[in-house]
Amino acid sequence: MNNLKKQNNSGFTILFAVLVSTLILTIGASVINIALKQLTLSGSARDSQFAFYAANTGIECALYWDFVGVDGVSIPVFATSSDTVSAIQSNISDIHSSVKCSEKFIIDGDNLSNVEHDCDIDIFNDTGWCIDDSSTDSATTSFRIDPIADGVEYCVDVNVSKYLDGDGRTRTAIDSRGYNTCDGDDNRRVERGLRITF
Repeated sequence: MNNLKKQNNSGFTILFAVLVSTLILTIGASVINIALKQLTLSGSARDSQFAFYAANTGIECALYWDFVGVDGVSIPVFATSSDTVSAIQSNISDIHSSVKCSEKFIIDGDNLSNVEHDCDIDIFNDTGWCIDDSSTDSATTSFRIDPIADGVEYCVDVNVSKYLDGDGRTRTAIDSRGYNTCDGDDNRRVERGLRITF
């Protein structure tokens, strides 16, 4: 009879050990799952911050060059209407060699013979810049800085729109879209945008 009691107790011990092991594994898996989600969230916050910094860089750069111009405003960098495109075209080499954002020129490339006038096409394979002057009283200059600086992956697309308001005054709207990575196929790509009007 004592032998029978010992056999029953040993079965209970194995069952108890399996239950405790299962419980510990479940708790461990839950902790790992929570840790992985926290890593993903912190990575997303970091990527969002980088995209915001890129957008801010684009806004600051466009503001600076809009106020300063190439040689103190007599050579504009951004078109205000179809009339100013010819002035920009005649000074394109000066703009190309002197207008920089961060460490990069806003006109990248060697084909400076024509300013592209259709911003719907892929401007970024050639010079990274175009002017949409389809309206006589407004124009939008678009450029991309890809990447913003050597050693980083961030890039920014900037649109500088100039138009006449109801009182005939020139107004400016700058839209800047920053990205944490320039790779458009990256699943973790984050876009942040800023807009300023004056």
